[in-house]
Amino acid sequence: MSVLLKKSYWLFLLKSTNEHGVHSPFVYNLVTRCFYKPIKTSPLPKNTIKNTPKQLKSKHILLLDRIICYFKINKIAGDFKNNHPITHLIKHQKKIDTTSSSNADLIFISKNTHIARQIDELQPNALAIIELPHENKKKWNAIKTHKNAHVVIDTYFFGFIFNRNQQAKEEFFIRL
Repeated sequence: MSVLLKKSYWLFLLKSTNEHGVHSPFVYNLVTRCFYKPIKTSPLPKNTIKNTPKQLKSKHILLLDRIICYFKINKIAGDFKNNHPITHLIKHQKKIDTTSSSNADLIFISKNTHIARQIDELQPNALAIIELPHENKKKWNAIKTHKNAHVVIDTYFFGFIFNRNQQAKEEFFIRL
């Protein structure tokens, strides 16, 4: 991490919490049953971990795999590059189809993707994952204030956006 990212990471740690600081039942269950508790998945291929971006660690890629299993994701949209770990996860999870943003269960937004249209198309009860949101604070702040971003979970390495109309607009900072 660069000096700037280290400073932003320390600031994140000061305001972040674990499951004990979460008062939303939906987020509490997600944190305790998915983020912190390993879900039985089949072992990932070695090239999945090997091709991770330098800011991410293998535990972050394993988290993506657990998210896919936890929410039983069938359709993923995003800008997939051949050597990106999410591409390997899609190939590994044979039941997952890539699709357009308008009918996806999960929209994966890599750090170099323009995202305004994709968040507009986020379906009710769908999830968007933003890779390394703190690398572009202006873009991340715009996403957090979007009308479809009802539940925002910032884990520093990923931003999770849920379009949950039944829940009040809230932002959570969760340590991994």
